[in-house]
Amino acid sequence: MSTRAKELKIDIQTMTITVPVGNNLVMVLVDPKQGKAKLVPLVEHGETVVKSSQGKIAKVDYRESELF
Repeated sequence: MSTRAKELKIDIQTMTITVPVGNNLVMVLVDPKQGKAKLVPLVEHGETVVKSSQGKIAKVDYRESELF
């Protein structure tokens, strides 16, 4: 994933994560097969596309545009 995404710590005992609340649009991606969770920002204008491969999150594409 891009350096835009921030790793979230998973509490293994309770299988929970704590998500910080801010002013920006974000989504939380959780991949239990890899044991990872990340906070991924959404683009202001465009698409944020999550791609998977073999049942795991493989890639996040940011397709940005600008309003005219």
